[in-house]
Amino acid sequence: MEPKGGEIDWVVEKSKIAIAKDATAFKLLFNHFYAPLLGFSLSITGNKEISEDIMADFMVKLWTQPEKLLKINHLKTYLYTSVKNLSLNALEKIKVRHNHLNSLNPEPRDPNNPERELLIKELKGQIEQAIAQLPPKSKMALILIRDNDCSYKEAADIMEVSIKTIDRHLQIAMGKIKENLNL
Repeated sequence: MEPKGGEIDWVVEKSKIAIAKDATAFKLLFNHFYAPLLGFSLSITGNKEISEDIMADFMVKLWTQPEKLLKINHLKTYLYTSVKNLSLNALEKIKVRHNHLNSLNPEPRDPNNPERELLIKELKGQIEQAIAQLPPKSKMALILIRDNDCSYKEAADIMEVSIKTIDRHLQIAMGKIKENLNL
C-alpha cells in the first residue's frame, strides 16, 4: 500500500516504526522491501530456504529492535547491506555453493512459436550460466544494479566500495558475459 504519489517518506515511516511501533508502517516497509531483499539474498546464497530464513530473522529483528531504525540515514542501503552481510555469513557458516540457475522461475511458454521459445530459453540459460561464473563482487554489482534497481551509489555503499569500483565490476561482468556467449 504505497501512497498515491508513489514516493514513500521512509524517514517518517522509520519514525513510526521505531517510536510508535506502528504495525501499518512496518507492513509498508515489509511489503516494499521483502521480495527484492529476498531475491538479493537468494542471488548470494543460491538457496531459497536459507534466504527465506535470513529474511524472516532480519524482519523480526527490525520489528523487535526498531530503535536502530532511527540511527539509519539511508534505509535502502542499510537493508541491502544487512541482507548482504547476513547472506555472506550464512554461506560462510554452512559452506553453501549455490547454483544460480536453480533460483530461476520457468518462463511462460508461447505455444505459437516453440522454436523461438526454445532459443530464448537456451540464451537465458547461457546468460545465467555466464553470470553464475562471474567473480563474486562483479556478480553482486551486476545483481544490485540490474535486478534490484540500485543506483551506482547505492550499490557502492552496499558493497562498501567506490562508484568507480562498481563501474569496473560491471565492465568486468559484461566483458565476461560477452566472452562466454562468444559475442
